[in-house]
Amino acid sequence: MFNFFKRENKKSKKDMGEKHLSEIKKFFDYYHGDEMTMDREDPEKYKRYRLISDDIIEIWRQELIDYDFELLSSKNDVKNTWSTVGDLLRLIFVSRTKQESNSKRLLTEIIDTAPILDKCQKILILEHFAGRTAHQKDGGIYLVHTKTNLTELLTRVIDVLSDFQTDVSDSTEEIGWEDMELRYTAVKNSIQNAYIKFGITSH
Repeated sequence: MFNFFKRENKKSKKDMGEKHLSEIKKFFDYYHGDEMTMDREDPEKYKRYRLISDDIIEIWRQELIDYDFELLSSKNDVKNTWSTVGDLLRLIFVSRTKQESNSKRLLTEIIDTAPILDKCQKILILEHFAGRTAHQKDGGIYLVHTKTNLTELLTRVIDVLSDFQTDVSDSTEEIGWEDMELRYTAVKNSIQNAYIKFGITSH
């Protein structure tokens, strides 16, 4: 049986019984396991969340991962595929179990879904893989290459997502998409930088 709490503290156990555990799980689910957002939006509840054992949190995390995979494979919300992929990369990255199998499942699902994705979706997913910080260790390229043995499949996914052309007609007045060519070139350069930084050879 799992110990719900990280340390033996009778007061904490009394204060956080099954009802409180359920409340904290709802908190976790509401923010989709994003601990930075949980801490920012409700620091007090986040402190209570941090008392929950790692084993229980990992169960909750895997439940969210399974939920996201069902959403991804159903293809019922294609326009938000980029967001689901981002959630999965974040959850897999911080998970303590099944990183290899979940990463493989994600990469396979992306290849399967790629033919029905528009250019914006593909660019957004490529940005998730490239990483959005200077060190790029928040990206899917770093996750898959350093945490699994799936680098070859990873580069195949990047190639599949990158296999399109853009021109001035693709740009729109929507914020962020005023110059799609520029954004696409930027993410391709970012991917190449990640490959070099992490010692990945593209085939």
